[in-house]
Amino acid sequence: MPRPYVIIVSASSIDGRIASKTGYSRLSCPFDLKRLHEVRASVDAIMVGANTVIMDNPSLTPRYVKAPKNPIRVVIDGRLRIPLNANVVVNKEAPTVIVTTNKAPRDKVEELIRRGVEVWLMGEDRVDLRGVLERLYEERGVRRVLVEGGGHLNWELIKEGLADEIRLTVTPYVFGAGTSFLEGNGYPTTTEGPRLRLEGVRVCECGNEVVITWRVIHDQGIP
Repeated sequence: MPRPYVIIVSASSIDGRIASKTGYSRLSCPFDLKRLHEVRASVDAIMVGANTVIMDNPSLTPRYVKAPKNPIRVVIDGRLRIPLNANVVVNKEAPTVIVTTNKAPRDKVEELIRRGVEVWLMGEDRVDLRGVLERLYEERGVRRVLVEGGGHLNWELIKEGLADEIRLTVTPYVFGAGTSFLEGNGYPTTTEGPRLRLEGVRVCECGNEVVITWRVIHDQGIP
């Protein structure tokens, strides 16, 4: 089945961390932040993991640029851990879909629905990410998805061959520990991972960050 084009956008420290050991993740300069919001304005949906909502409490709307509409907010939360007062729940500027598993607490599912949030049960122990993307494509007309992951969501999408483009801003900071851009079991060598083609490298307008874009080469082509 077809699925949307998936773009992972992130900012990291020089040592590849997207957050410190305390969860601090404010790395982008104002130019990079505006660039992120331009991508938000160009897509149909924004996808994040539960940890991003819990740690950063984002609104996930393109506030810094003019957009024709706010994209759908999609939260991958297998254990339904996000709080009921999270911005993606209480802020009604954009529709929110929370994707969880059949093991999610039923009372919390019902409460989220009562508050106007769409809840999808997709999987037993883990969320079926491919199924989520296909459903977004078929039911909601989503053709482009921006992923502002955490490291775990980034890893799962790349591991399952569901990412099509990676845009990484390398910032002039070092954490030494914390959350990596990818958090998972890892590949033993370079031959097991995805094949990437460098699309562009440029210095940010701030003069102190580098923006790198890769395309993922799919054997069967990009859906």
